[in-house]
Amino acid sequence: MSLSILRLAFIFGLVSALVYSLAIRQAEAAPQTVARDAQALALIASSLKALTGPVSVNDVVLQASANYVAGSDEESGTATLTGSGNQESLLQLNLSGGSRQEIRNGPAGAWSGPDSTPHSMAIHNCWTDASWFFPALTLEAVANNPQTSVSYLGTDTSKGRPLLHLQVTRVPAGQTADVATLILRLSTMDIYLDPQSFLPLVLDFNVHPDGDANTNIPLEIQFGNFQSFSGGLVPFRIQKYLQGSLLLDLVVTNVSINSGVPASLFTLPPTTGGGQ
Repeated sequence: MSLSILRLAFIFGLVSALVYSLAIRQAEAAPQTVARDAQALALIASSLKALTGPVSVNDVVLQASANYVAGSDEESGTATLTGSGNQESLLQLNLSGGSRQEIRNGPAGAWSGPDSTPHSMAIHNCWTDASWFFPALTLEAVANNPQTSVSYLGTDTSKGRPLLHLQVTRVPAGQTADVATLILRLSTMDIYLDPQSFLPLVLDFNVHPDGDANTNIPLEIQFGNFQSFSGGLVPFRIQKYLQGSLLLDLVVTNVSINSGVPASLFTLPPTTGGGQ
């Protein structure tokens, strides 16, 4: 083989390697599009005005009576729900069958049942909002986070009456296309607003088995009995449905907003595996 042919082969190989390397780097740094629908943002602003008035909510503590239903297991008692922003929360249930607790802290979480043994939550179940029980925190996070996509999907009648349908997803920067697509799916939340009052009545999202991020289990939060509090409105009835069956029924008895909840409250304990 002549020297010129060898030189051409070497140059071709070098160029191919450079092109492949550049393609990999571009995939790793692929910019993700954040869609922030102006109509959706206007509806969120109207909803926040109805919920909080001029006040920006940073944290909340709800005290409530609680009914918990899991198959044939029906328990009653009290609950304390604490949220800070949309990334930190603590749910404490003191029930007739024992205590239950869930902690969320950013992309991680832990839960414990009546035996008080803490278990870790699967990371793929930590992409939706930790503050699912207080919609003002969710809506404020959407309004203020430029890495959150939000779309208005029109009027929806699937809940038995016409509601305004918003869809929210997270778009974290610096992810590959495959990872960004996965996070988009895991973080998707559907918010339904009353068309007259703009109050959020329903929040839908999926949870997943610990070992299977691809199996969707529908979860729905319904908000009702909105009452005046500190110049705004707070849902005093919160119901959590898993696959269409009522799992948790909360009747709020006391509300504290912007009390300065310490970050230490959301410290995750040492945990074992999942399996909730």
